[in-house]
Amino acid sequence: MQEQELALALPLLALLAALGCLWFARRRRAALCRQVRQSQQALLLADADGRLLAISPHAPASAREGGPLSNCGFSAHDLTLLLDPAHPGHRDGLLAAHAELLAFPLPCAMPGLLLLRVQMQHAGHAPGDELASWRLALQEARLGLLEFDLDARTVQGSPQALHALLGLPADAERLAFSHWLELLHPEDRSLFSALLKHPEQRQESASGMEFRVRHPHGHWEWLEQRTQFRKDEQGRISHIHALCQIVTARKSAEAAMLRREQEFRTLVENSEDVIARYDLELRCQFINRSVGRYSALTREEHLGRGVHDKDWPDSARANFAEECAKLLTSGEARRFELELSLTARRVIFEVRLFPEFDLSGGLRSILAVEREITHSRQSERLLAEENAVMEMIAGNAPLQDALNQVCRMMESQLNRGACSIMLLNAAGDTLRLAAGQSLPPGYRQLLEQVPVGPEAGSCGTAVHRKSLVIVEDIALSPLWAGYREQIAPFGLQACWSTPIFSSDRRLLGAFAIYHPEPHLPEPEELQLAQRSTHLIAIALQRDAHEKKLYQLATLDELTGLCNRRQFIALAGREIERNRRYQLSLAVLMMDLDHFKSINDRHGHAKGDEVIVHFAQSCRNVLRSTDICGRLGGEEFAAVLPDTKMEDALLAAERLRRAVAEARLPGGEAGPLQYTVSIGVAVLRADESDIDEVLIRADRQLYQAKHSGRNCISGEELLLLR
Repeated sequence: MQEQELALALPLLALLAALGCLWFARRRRAALCRQVRQSQQALLLADADGRLLAISPHAPASAREGGPLSNCGFSAHDLTLLLDPAHPGHRDGLLAAHAELLAFPLPCAMPGLLLLRVQMQHAGHAPGDELASWRLALQEARLGLLEFDLDARTVQGSPQALHALLGLPADAERLAFSHWLELLHPEDRSLFSALLKHPEQRQESASGMEFRVRHPHGHWEWLEQRTQFRKDEQGRISHIHALCQIVTARKSAEAAMLRREQEFRTLVENSEDVIARYDLELRCQFINRSVGRYSALTREEHLGRGVHDKDWPDSARANFAEECAKLLTSGEARRFELELSLTARRVIFEVRLFPEFDLSGGLRSILAVEREITHSRQSERLLAEENAVMEMIAGNAPLQDALNQVCRMMESQLNRGACSIMLLNAAGDTLRLAAGQSLPPGYRQLLEQVPVGPEAGSCGTAVHRKSLVIVEDIALSPLWAGYREQIAPFGLQACWSTPIFSSDRRLLGAFAIYHPEPHLPEPEELQLAQRSTHLIAIALQRDAHEKKLYQLATLDELTGLCNRRQFIALAGREIERNRRYQLSLAVLMMDLDHFKSINDRHGHAKGDEVIVHFAQSCRNVLRSTDICGRLGGEEFAAVLPDTKMEDALLAAERLRRAVAEARLPGGEAGPLQYTVSIGVAVLRADESDIDEVLIRADRQLYQAKHSGRNCISGEELLLLR
């Protein structure tokens, strides 16, 4: 009985199940139709017979629900392609088309239904031409649709797709997973294997996969895969549909671009220039490692900092910001120079600012390239300043001005350095300051007389050793032990000195560089100091040469007194001054008595000694304001400004007595004694020429000679013996 009841119930249960499935299928189809009708795309939903079940508002006007697809103008061949999922054209994503529409088959959640996206064609093309061009475009794009059956563990595709993507034979349609994985690059194999084993864990990462496949010709092809997952009735992923495209050319281009970018970054990172990028707010976005040579900040500390936060002087930051503002206004590249004083040295940059634009042409950032040009700029400046010094020397500028210019030239090349030039005296035992305006005034006074010795500071020691002396820290150097207290108030802590030699290696003095902090010179600074000593030597030798020429032209070589030309010139100027201020002026004419006999008896060398002795006697007896000259042989003259006859006679008498009392060594002939006769005349009010006074003084000299020599004769006055 129970078996009969069970037999009657089974058909009923089967009927109920069928009705349930039918009801569920209708609900799913109704839901799908509702989604199509609400879609913003041009969609068509048709059954397996080609009858339209639902259309979206954006579908073509010819489409009607309940009507056939042929109403939209599709041919029987097009319908075959669209309705037959097994057709190769459908599997490759081949599009059915007619004169007005292009149809794109889309994955559909319900078996037996066809979901299409349609698109209007551009007018002016015949249906066959459009379809051919579209298929040609797909072929050139090398697209293919593959299906991965996770239950059968096979990869299925049209022969055209497998041939286009993998280079397989034209009749190949199916591959086992093992064969497929063997074709993949070893680095990509594990990722794809994980996708096939656990597709539910890889849904997000698999949407845009890229991998390499070995082509039968031996090379690797890059594939880009767009993936969709299809589930069975139990909700398990059973199939993976992948739209694949060969992107080898793009990947090669990307690799080449990456390689060029890496090469560019390598060049930027290893560039000697400082290369930085700033946003429009002038904040640093990137800077290469060369900045470490010029900044105490680390490379990371620069990032995000604004231009006004740079560890530069205020003037340099303002200059840089101003040039950036000009670029932001004009959109054109800028070029300028920037000078910075770092801790140890001065640096000059040539800065170039370049605008960087986005794809829309808007300015997005500023690229700055800072190239150090310190050496070239300082060389140009040094050459210009050296030329200025040489022009001063050639133009007979005062020696003091030329030496000061050398100091300024050297200080412009240094960072916080001060220079001095010390000259050696004739005896070679002391130095005096000749130039050094940047030194503190109090310290310059201490340099008026510096001894030469083994521990006499930097300059005195350099002259003593005749070699370079470098003192890094004055407070610790034994060379400065005797001078530390004197130099301490002036803030000078380092000094190196270079001796100055003439072209014939005569020692002339020393050139010194001072620093306010303990400091060792750079090799470039020592080279500059050496160049400076050459300039100083040229200036000193030129000055000495000029003085020598002046002496030859104006002084008597034997006595050092004025020669006749210089005496007449100076006397003429003195007469003019005395006449202007109505002062008295006296003239002495002097002649050594019996000088020929001195030469005959003692020789000309002794005669020269007598001449020199008399010249020195004139210097000792007469005033420094008096003008004394040797007119020739043993004849001398002197001009005594602001002197009346009485005073002139007294001065003449002192000179006569000093000569008469002098005893010179005479050799075998015994001590040598000589006398002088002197004629005195006073400038008269009506006289304006020195020759007139000299003539009258010469008459008085003749009178003194005639009166017995070793005496003085003055106009209208008694003879003095």
